[in-house]
Amino acid sequence: MAKSSRPPESQSRKLSSSALCITDEFCNLKEVHRAFACLQGLLSPIHRTTQHEEFSIEPADLRALLTVINAELERRTEPVEAAIRSLGKALKAQTL
Repeated sequence: MAKSSRPPESQSRKLSSSALCITDEFCNLKEVHRAFACLQGLLSPIHRTTQHEEFSIEPADLRALLTVINAELERRTEPVEAAIRSLGKALKAQTL
């Protein structure tokens, strides 16, 4: 009996699951990027005047905000990397 060129059903499900996981985690990562872009927008106003710009943001508050954003970015990056590795393993197993 000839070997089928199609991957086994469990491999196909594993690939689909990995692809879906990557998509979900990437969407989560984009949310953190939006938060970072928002912060950047606060610090770089579009409309500049000739007068000195004043912000009522304390450096300690900015440090705390950046700490939270960086921690969240790292937390959300790890699952994306894991999902990509999982998909790579599934694809490698499919070709064997």
